[in-house]
Amino acid sequence: MLATFPQEIQVDSDNLTITWKDGFTSNYNLLDLRKKCPCAVCCGGHGGKIGAATGHITSIQLVSWRKVGRYALNFTWSDNHDTGIYSYDNLRAYSDGKAELL
Repeated sequence: MLATFPQEIQVDSDNLTITWKDGFTSNYNLLDLRKKCPCAVCCGGHGGKIGAATGHITSIQLVSWRKVGRYALNFTWSDNHDTGIYSYDNLRAYSDGKAELL
């Protein structure tokens, strides 16, 4: 449980940094996170193609972020996209190289 619960979350203009309760620190590039948004539209749901909604994005800014319950983060991006929910479990697995963002 400690491995997938954040102790501290920091954001700068290019990166999201999460220090997990087990002491491990993960760094995520914001552009990479936006391009790998796990929402249905960005993942190719509703009959779309994976990457079709994000493949053209070359730069992005994080406007705001919020916690979703005790399990995830939600971001509002400078392109007004805000429907992706990034679970802590998936963020940690992605950081550890064990999974792709879903």
